[in-house]
Amino acid sequence: MYTVKQAAALTGVSEATLRVWERRYRLVTPARTASGYRLYDDAQVHLLREMAALVAAGVPASRAASAVVVSGLSDASSSLDPSNAGEAGDDLVGATAGLDLLRLDAVIAHAFARAPFEQVADDWLLPQLVRLGDAWQCGELTIAQEHVVSAALMRAIGRVYEAAPTQAPAAPVLVGLPAGARHELALFCFATCLRRLGVGVVYLGSDTPADAWGAAVVSLRARVAVIGVTSPGEAGPAQEVIDRLASIHPPVSIWTGGSARGSVSGATALPDRVSDAAGVLSRSLLAGRV
Repeated sequence: MYTVKQAAALTGVSEATLRVWERRYRLVTPARTASGYRLYDDAQVHLLREMAALVAAGVPASRAASAVVVSGLSDASSSLDPSNAGEAGDDLVGATAGLDLLRLDAVIAHAFARAPFEQVADDWLLPQLVRLGDAWQCGELTIAQEHVVSAALMRAIGRVYEAAPTQAPAAPVLVGLPAGARHELALFCFATCLRRLGVGVVYLGSDTPADAWGAAVVSLRARVAVIGVTSPGEAGPAQEVIDRLASIHPPVSIWTGGSARGSVSGATALPDRVSDAAGVLSRSLLAGRV
């Protein structure tokens, strides 16, 4: 369940507007705490995201509300159908190619509204990153356009990350990339999935040198580190991080993710799917195996 502040962060809609939509369109009926505070469930957040996507695309709020209800998006079982990934991917590439920022945000919001974040990350976002990479390789997109869509996706993921309820841990999990590595979207999805499981995460982000990793482990008293290795060229810097962390006492449990994770040694490899990877690490933490 999410407070109105968290729901606003997840949907990109102000708290005041959420209350207006509730009162004027009866789009959702949030539960109430004993003190009268609103609580929204996942299904309601998904519906509000879809409403927000339509409004952002220029649809009047009254029509958007009707369209959401009529289309059945209020059904809590609504989910992202992976068979639609091609169409969604074309929209994302098209919006990026035209630098249509309104359309780009609407496409992303629409995808994020259709299913829980974990399913969106695995079945929509990561396949679209492949499509975007292919478009850049064949000249359909420039590096500037690639940066624009990456920033938009990071903002969308960041809203989910920040809204995830979690407590400040005594020993957080560090998540980041080694020096020179900058493709962080998949890793940020993993960090968000892990945080949504209640795990305390400190996200170090991209291009983090080995000495900075070591300093973060010591200052935060972290006992787990997850290093993304997204290409063979990152193996050397990633191995440097692993070797640096392996020298720290007490020991640090080191894990790796990413398509090139097999090119390093001294760490436990996580599964490909970010939600599966987060689940594996979360269960290991709960079982006291790390």
